[in-house]
Amino acid sequence: MLELVLLGPVEARLDGAHVPLAPLERSLLALLALARGTVLSTERLIDDLWGGRLPANPRSRVQGLVSSLRRKTGSAVVTRGPGYLLGLPDDACDLARCEELMRQAGHADSTAETAERLRDALRLWRGQPLEGVAVPGVETDRVRLAELRAALLEECFEAELRLGRHAELVPELVAAVAANPLRERLTGQLMTALYRSNRQAEALRTYHALRDRLVEELGSDPCADLRELHAMILRGEGPPQAAGPGQPPGHAPALGGSSAPGRTAPPGQPPRPDSAPAAALPPAQMPASVGHFLGRGDDLAALTAALPDPADEPRVLMVSGAGGIGKTALAVRWAHAVAGRFPDGQIFVDLHGSDGTSASSPVAALGAVLLALGVPAAQLPTGVEERAALYRTRLHGRCLLVVADDAGTVDHLLPLVPPTAGSLIVATSRRRLTALAAHHATRVLTLRPLPPAAARDLLREIAGPDRLRGEGAAEVVALCGGWPLALRLAGATLAARATQSLVSFADELRERVDALSVPGDRRTVGRALAETHAGVDPAAARLFDQLGLIPMETTVPGEAAGSPAGSVSLHLAAAAAGTSVIRARRLLDELISANLVLETGPDRYGFHELIGRYARHRAAQLTDRPVVEERTIRWYLATLDHAARLVDPDRPGPPVAGPAEWLPFRDGDPAAFLAAESTHLPAVARWLAGRGDPALTAQFVALAQAAGVRLPADCCALALAAARRLDDPRATGAAHARLGLALLRESARLDEAGGHLALAVELLEPGRDRLAPIAMIGLGAALTGQGRPAEARLLVERGLGLLDPSREPLACAVALYCYAELLTRSGADERGQERLAQSLILAGATLGRPFAQGWLARRARPGEEFLRRLTEGLDAPRVTPADRALARALLDLREAVVRRASIPQPGGGGDTDRNDTGRSDAGRSDAGRSDAGRSDAGQSGSGRSDAGQSGSAATRKSRAVTAMAAATSAEHAPRKRNRPPTCS
Repeated sequence: MLELVLLGPVEARLDGAHVPLAPLERSLLALLALARGTVLSTERLIDDLWGGRLPANPRSRVQGLVSSLRRKTGSAVVTRGPGYLLGLPDDACDLARCEELMRQAGHADSTAETAERLRDALRLWRGQPLEGVAVPGVETDRVRLAELRAALLEECFEAELRLGRHAELVPELVAAVAANPLRERLTGQLMTALYRSNRQAEALRTYHALRDRLVEELGSDPCADLRELHAMILRGEGPPQAAGPGQPPGHAPALGGSSAPGRTAPPGQPPRPDSAPAAALPPAQMPASVGHFLGRGDDLAALTAALPDPADEPRVLMVSGAGGIGKTALAVRWAHAVAGRFPDGQIFVDLHGSDGTSASSPVAALGAVLLALGVPAAQLPTGVEERAALYRTRLHGRCLLVVADDAGTVDHLLPLVPPTAGSLIVATSRRRLTALAAHHATRVLTLRPLPPAAARDLLREIAGPDRLRGEGAAEVVALCGGWPLALRLAGATLAARATQSLVSFADELRERVDALSVPGDRRTVGRALAETHAGVDPAAARLFDQLGLIPMETTVPGEAAGSPAGSVSLHLAAAAAGTSVIRARRLLDELISANLVLETGPDRYGFHELIGRYARHRAAQLTDRPVVEERTIRWYLATLDHAARLVDPDRPGPPVAGPAEWLPFRDGDPAAFLAAESTHLPAVARWLAGRGDPALTAQFVALAQAAGVRLPADCCALALAAARRLDDPRATGAAHARLGLALLRESARLDEAGGHLALAVELLEPGRDRLAPIAMIGLGAALTGQGRPAEARLLVERGLGLLDPSREPLACAVALYCYAELLTRSGADERGQERLAQSLILAGATLGRPFAQGWLARRARPGEEFLRRLTEGLDAPRVTPADRALARALLDLREAVVRRASIPQPGGGGDTDRNDTGRSDAGRSDAGRSDAGRSDAGQSGSGRSDAGQSGSAATRKSRAVTAMAAATSAEHAPRKRNRPPTCS
């Protein structure tokens, strides 16, 4: 039987004998073992084994490794589409046995049994986990297993301390604390063992060593439980007594709880003098409201609207948001405003939940609240349940407001929830604490950054009314990201630096606004975010850092203040992290719960601007940054290539390789995904160009536009520069075409557009390059705008000659309509009417909606109506993807031309057409505009050519056009000519 060892140097044993393994064989076996019977695709294994540095023929290498493992270990490695899994029982792996022993310990009936099971689990560890395996795919698991061992040590020591094994545990605890110097529970356990071994001075020295280290490295103090343990040792009371061997594991009080002997007066004796009842004054503990409280009127109203009626069930109001967003300021301001509704008092308790090193325990929190309610210190119960029961008793029939600030977990809040709706708890937390809704009625208010106007007002109030005048003021406000803490620190700094220019201060903020601080105040946005980052699962924290590497637009036009600055898809996040989509979603859920990431739409996630900058700062410190960047690039190329092949199934060339599980769509329409992603693709193009890889830059822009994404002119210019560096005439011609078409949308750059399109026509081969007909028609449009209709007509005719009405009927219909506009502009009204009739007949035959010349005559704005119907028909099932893409590209081209001038429509009548057409066509229907983002690149994958076709195909095309012309003449022979339309 095959056995695997992961908790130390990785090795395999077959029937007890060591199996020699090569490094890659050992790595592959470890990856499969960590997947726990889950199939790992071949693409996933390739990525996990080599990251971005692939060997030659990686798929063959994986197959070779699997064959070699089977020869050495038997049939444990099972082939199952689309990859492999390890078919072994759970007890064949030491990691599974360790986790099973930990589970048994959690259900043990006695402390002695718990200690025995945990000690057995520890014996399975033989060193650092996954030692000897150094591939990208195991790094997250390596961190997870290190955390597992530290937690296992803590639980084992806790159980054995309860059994009174203090002296014998000291050496192990000293070693554990040395290996994990910032784990406060281990330090507390060592202090307990030393004190119970009559080594009080060493216990106190251990506490001071930890405190000094925390202050030096993190700027924080030890947690509340550890501080209480320290005080108990100083008083000579000592930590809680040990449990007997036969007692259940949870019998002894928790470390640091208020369970020291001597706290409660013995039965039958009167309370000590210090336990006299407090004066019967209702508590009024709310701190002073923060100054310059602005921009939160709606949030205050939302809290007031959530107040329960007396007959309602108990309710929790939760104010959630990232560190420094203003949760406490809002809760305190609101508590002061509604204090009159709670005549029995207002209690404020700080739970310190965001700092895992100093968080208050539920016992300590309840003690503080009970003291505020007048319970003498000597009469406080020792356990959580007893204190919670007394708390509920004290609140019964009263109207009391409790503000629980900075809750870290649900366990912090549950004992503090009032028993009736007469009293209310308002909690603030950097986490969403979603599980709270499973216990009580909960209303959650998630704070967003302040809107720009309120942010500017707050900064002006703090810095002074004259301090924000001059150049750079708007940038200072913007760089603070609407974050109240950043704005307050920036305002205080500006007030102190009376002569520093705003431009200079903006440069400082741009460098690291989250690190901004003022003397005497340790708070910074960066510190608040770092505390939250440290409190999430290590794998989720690592994903947060990896997301910081992904390029995205930081300013999205049209988004409201406080909206996230850009977003990434779930599948891209999974690809960047090198994990499954399901696993990535779970990690993102944790980041959302911690308010580090926002869900911006279906399967899309983003950052607030200030958090995004912090993520980029974290990303710069990643040790595997090149690997993550390579995964990101490969995902973009594979996804865009897949989208382009859905648009044009006949797209030449092999598909771009990439794991299928990371594709955000399979066979459906990629339009919705591309619409969400299109805002950020220009940032990706600029990022690739900045990396200095011309081949990747040119490939990315070509794929994006082939998929139907409209990229701005500067990105097309980057692709042109890349193509020139590659010295590839065809790629250069295609890049000229894309740039020229992009420039056509900018009215001031018409001549420049014409120059690029002319070079494209010269370099592209009509028989091979699908952009050739669009480039010719685009150049015709440019020449028309320059007042050269005769030359424009020749070019459009050449472009029309490359289109095949039998294969791309709608694209031909659009091109014919554009040509009709050009002909009527140049005075060839009769030919223009013929081309218009051909366009109508071809579109009607394709869409199953006959259009007649009389139909046009009955419409006030016929061109708009025709193009609207044609645009709507593009999504019909009978339309081929290639025809749809090319037609949309031509519609996009026409729209760019129409925007520059008022263009009367062919077939229109009278002055109504001349007055309305520019207005109607410039905004031609929402349906048409929605496809404007589909880009010049249906272009790259859509245009058809007659050159290179067989003679019979060319004959069929000629007959089709002749038949259309004949049909038009027969139907419209006695036609009344309208006033000649013009074209720009």
